[in-house]
Amino acid sequence: MGTRETIVEAAMAIVRDQGVARLTLDEAARKAGISKGGVLYHFKSKDDLIRGMVQRLIDQCDQLNQEYYQREPEGPYRWARTLVRACFDPTGPANDPVGGALLAAVTVNPVLMEPVHAMYAKWMERLASDSPDMTRAGLICTAMDGLYFQRLMGLRLCEADACERLMNHALELLTPKEGEPS
Repeated sequence: MGTRETIVEAAMAIVRDQGVARLTLDEAARKAGISKGGVLYHFKSKDDLIRGMVQRLIDQCDQLNQEYYQREPEGPYRWARTLVRACFDPTGPANDPVGGALLAAVTVNPVLMEPVHAMYAKWMERLASDSPDMTRAGLICTAMDGLYFQRLMGLRLCEADACERLMNHALELLTPKEGEPS
């Protein structure tokens, strides 16, 4: 792991353990075991560090999506099915408390959301590329976004068995019925 990644990991640990309000460049340097100058070389400000943390979460989401996409059979709604499966993955980034803290931080400075907007636009392009009915796919993915944000905020929509049923129902809705375009 390089120095930049070490700093991001240290900052995420601070946010997990103490909250985003306790995140400072000094504390990130201390936790990473490097000088403040070393942190400033990679991150010019706390906002830059938060941007790096947001990017880490985006990368984790994208990696999880890619893993599910590779396992998902080809066909209509492949990307939507991927997003459903990734959303219900208990090891996904939505279950990391740092995500909720960063969500609070980026609302204070919406510019920090730009990487999220960019990745989300790519995901929506992928969704449109293999979804014969974008209304159906959009509805399911909007529901998955809601579930994702509930988890980010530490809310639990359902217990494991109910979540399994919900996931299966969403996947069933993404299975074209006989006579529908595919």
